[in-house]
Amino acid sequence: MKLLVDENLSDAARFFSEFGELVTVPGRAVTPALAQAANVLLLRSQTRINAALLGEARPRFVGTGTAGVDHVDEAFLRAQGIPFAHAPGCNADPVADWVMVATAQAVLAGALRERARYAVIGGGAVGGRVARRLAALGFDVGIFDPPRLEAGLPLAAPAWSREAVLAADALTFHVPALRGGAHPTVPWLTPEELQALAPGRVLLNAGRGGVLPDEALLATLERGAGHWVALDVFDAEPAPPPALLEAVALATPHIAGHSDEGKLRGTAMLYDALCATLGHAPAAHYEAALAPAPAPQRLAARAREDGWRALAGALDLSALSEAYGHALRAPGAAPATVFDAFRRQQAGRRDFALTPWVAGGEAGALLAAAGLAVQGSS
Repeated sequence: MKLLVDENLSDAARFFSEFGELVTVPGRAVTPALAQAANVLLLRSQTRINAALLGEARPRFVGTGTAGVDHVDEAFLRAQGIPFAHAPGCNADPVADWVMVATAQAVLAGALRERARYAVIGGGAVGGRVARRLAALGFDVGIFDPPRLEAGLPLAAPAWSREAVLAADALTFHVPALRGGAHPTVPWLTPEELQALAPGRVLLNAGRGGVLPDEALLATLERGAGHWVALDVFDAEPAPPPALLEAVALATPHIAGHSDEGKLRGTAMLYDALCATLGHAPAAHYEAALAPAPAPQRLAARAREDGWRALAGALDLSALSEAYGHALRAPGAAPATVFDAFRRQQAGRRDFALTPWVAGGEAGALLAAAGLAVQGSS
């Protein structure tokens, strides 16, 4: 078979070479001609998978190595009888790691006090992890997720009303991009609601662009709302407004879920789905691809404040945000090219759960609550 593979699908050759010829291309370079010549498509979020891409072609399998499917016309694939799979939850842990680091930076900046009211919008794979970690860190946590409640699914923290969320000290968004239906999320906060928020809120979005609308958020910040904002996604992706990037505390190019393990889990989930579709016995590629855990980092200080500082540095979002903004401001910079380049540069980042620390006292307890693999120290 011929398999069309996004170049950013982690370790694809290890997993998929047994099925045939791999044609590897950048996601934005996938054309209808390439797609329609393939028997299997293994793509990511930079390629829109729809009728315009596939035309009359009927591949044996289409997969996206991402948790989200905003870029996929699933109704079209179902109508054509084309098997489809994605990777729900594959990057939930690293996204939760990103939120922990952003939260630590907000605390150190004086924008967020401990035991503050922290609202998690969306209680699924990511939101549930985030809520549990925030509660372990000592915040008063609530979840807003009406669809989950209506479906009778459990929440990792108490259910809060929309009014309670709007009154919270901090809001973090982990919902799909839904533009219609009973519970639309784009935007989740309207321009009027953004303007009405009490000054000095903490707003994090590592979910989907448009949930916090770029232009309305920028207008609110320019009016002096004093919010501490960290963004990993934008509705104008991959070319967010330069003024917005200057106005927020942190801006990263959609890399919250880009740990080595998160990307590898996405590939493994597609591999298992393809094997099931074709009746092929799967091999243990995921276990073989996992890298050894890094050497433990040691934190001699034991105070809680030291734990916050260590957590803020466990993933250097400040340096990444600064470098991203600097690259975009360079003469002749092409925003989409810069965006894609930074996403490719994330190799080597490990999940917190596989990042060992030796730390004790309140500092060690805080790092463990945030999800790091902490070994006690005497």
